[in-house]
Amino acid sequence: MQGQRFGGIGDLIKLAFLRHLMEGRRLAVCWYFSEQKERRSLQEKHFSYLQRPDEFRHLAPEIFDTLKAIVDRRLPDSNYVAALQASGLLAGAPFHCEKVPKKLRLRRDWATGLVDWVDDANLIFLDPENGIQGKRLTPKHVALSEIAALRSRDRALITVQRQSGRRLEAKFIADQLKSIGCDRLELVRFRLVASRFYVVFDHDDVLSERISSFARKWGDWVRTYHP
Repeated sequence: MQGQRFGGIGDLIKLAFLRHLMEGRRLAVCWYFSEQKERRSLQEKHFSYLQRPDEFRHLAPEIFDTLKAIVDRRLPDSNYVAALQASGLLAGAPFHCEKVPKKLRLRRDWATGLVDWVDDANLIFLDPENGIQGKRLTPKHVALSEIAALRSRDRALITVQRQSGRRLEAKFIADQLKSIGCDRLELVRFRLVASRFYVVFDHDDVLSERISSFARKWGDWVRTYHP
């Protein structure tokens, strides 16, 4: 979650996807906040969809209208998450907003707190800026150890992976998760402005069908993978 990009096309996708999957489940959301400078040159293309309601609004009308209203208010960056939570778009799901520490020792304490915080949730969304850790771990990545600690019986997890330029991105994601025992996973790739994978794992057949119905609704903008 980035304040300066809040309300962009990525948030329309993210919120629509979560809202479709969370029905009948207890969702908890962890924003992986980190200190970073936003590249202003990217702004226009992320928000141009709001000027094209005929093309996008029908996909998620309530989310489209709410995001447009929030963006039009031009809030300070720190107020966007509060506005999103107050909107009720995610049906009162709790948001974990504590900034990810840079120091590994502090991060371990942060991760322990996160695991305790989501104790009652059976659907967890992790939203790092870059995705699952590779050769190194930064505040913009979700650690494999954090994913492993959050896994629990009857709980599904979702995270997001930015395309890094790897030749076999889907295989990398699958291999990383399988290394910690995640044998069932599905990847949903959105090709709007910036290509990203949403990774769903440890889920059941009901959630798998909801992923399929979401992909059918969004049509050519979505592609699913079953590694």
